[in-house]
Amino acid sequence: MFRILLIIVVIAIGYDAVVHSGYYTRQIWTGVVGLTDSAVGSAKQLGEKVRDETATKTN
Repeated sequence: MFRILLIIVVIAIGYDAVVHSGYYTRQIWTGVVGLTDSAVGSAKQLGEKVRDETATKTN
């Protein structure tokens, strides 16, 4: 099942690369990178907030 899905993805990316010059693949990749960056930024903020709260409680 995974192999079939992988083949479909490869064909879709290849079609996009040939017909649309990779436009849709770039758009999807940009969206994934943006979501990842947002998640990392949120995790950093949460870590800093917890660290600050812990520091104020111990002082």
